[in-house]
Amino acid sequence: MIAAPVESPQQGPQHGPPQGPSLLGRQQRALLGTTVSLLATTGITTLLGLAFWWLAAHLVPVSAVGYGSAAISAMTLVSTFGMAGLNTVLIAHLARRPRDSNGLLAAALCTSAMISAVLATGFWLVAGVLLPQVAPYLHSGPDAVLFIAGSAVTGAALVLDEALLGMIGGSPQLWRNTVFAVAKLIILAGLVVLWHDELGTPILAAWATGTAVSLIPVIFLLRRRGVRLLVRPQWRALRQIGRASVANTWLNNALQVPVLATPILVTGLLTAADGGAFYVASTVVMVGVMLPYHFTTALYAASTADPGGLAAKVRMTLSICLLGGLAGVPLVILCAHPLLRVFGAEYAAQATLPLQLMILGYFGSVLKNHYVALCRISGHITKAAIFATVTMIIRLAAVVAGALADGLIGVSVALLVVMCAEGLYALPAVWTVVRQREVSQ
Repeated sequence: MIAAPVESPQQGPQHGPPQGPSLLGRQQRALLGTTVSLLATTGITTLLGLAFWWLAAHLVPVSAVGYGSAAISAMTLVSTFGMAGLNTVLIAHLARRPRDSNGLLAAALCTSAMISAVLATGFWLVAGVLLPQVAPYLHSGPDAVLFIAGSAVTGAALVLDEALLGMIGGSPQLWRNTVFAVAKLIILAGLVVLWHDELGTPILAAWATGTAVSLIPVIFLLRRRGVRLLVRPQWRALRQIGRASVANTWLNNALQVPVLATPILVTGLLTAADGGAFYVASTVVMVGVMLPYHFTTALYAASTADPGGLAAKVRMTLSICLLGGLAGVPLVILCAHPLLRVFGAEYAAQATLPLQLMILGYFGSVLKNHYVALCRISGHITKAAIFATVTMIIRLAAVVAGALADGLIGVSVALLVVMCAEGLYALPAVWTVVRQREVSQ
């Protein structure tokens, strides 16, 4: 079980700032402020992201959407490994030592970009050259260069999104993702007119280019906040936090691999059209589960900067996430068909039931995200990484079995069962913290 730090009433009188309800109020306001920024990011990127896939669905065949979404999933998967856990480690480090932000952050971004590029090259050699049937969207040299460069930029951008949460909050992430969402939509609209490709390459190009463009305004925004990215990297400072990044790398990768690998597996095991329909449905589901993800990310950032009042914070985040699910899940189930019909009749016909099944796993994801956040806060990273690794293996095996047994429906049922099982496992640890009582001093 994960024990929450509880203030003892026998510690005697304390001097300094008030430690009672007013402190908890400030802590919760800080947590809510970061969460609101993250949710605003999700809201903007969701609306423009749905517009992106709507445009793709109406301008290119559903098979091209399948290949394009698989390429983007592969690029994001590679970049997730390329982050090397630096995003999570920097949240805590920069919250405690903001003066380290400049050179350390520059070194972290360069490192993530280099690792992502190397891993993307390896992916291309294996999947694009040795096993071309696995990744036909990497069939040529220009496609490979685009994939590798896009992976490098994405790796750096993903580290930047989270690294400053504990020090500045979510505003840099909001600005970057807003520019990214607008840029990739505009770029896609131009590319599909000039570039006709049945393997979804314009979709990948728009995504990668939009990511690069989104970094430009953030550089200037951070400069006004006193954070400089275009400085000499401090490699020594990066090496000092290298050991802490190992467990976080393991945990982060184990959490992200099943999410990003599933569209690739679906496209490979079934058809490109199935992959396109699944990707659109799973994107809607991901929008829903971003609520608990953002709340628990903000919970970790806020608790790192100010460890007090953990139980009260958890009660607040858990209540909001569960209430959001009670309202949102039935709404998605009712609106699944007309929502998917916006993308096209094929999507509505193939993905309505899979979407309705997968969204029911929302409540399991709420508990899982809180469990992982509490493990991070209490320093039990390895414990969380083992949990994530076991569930990753089970998820991927379930997806393969479900696809072979009953296509998209089988995949959706398998994911629902696994998400519910993950939530049931996490429930006792989360409930233990919820029941803790902080005593005012």
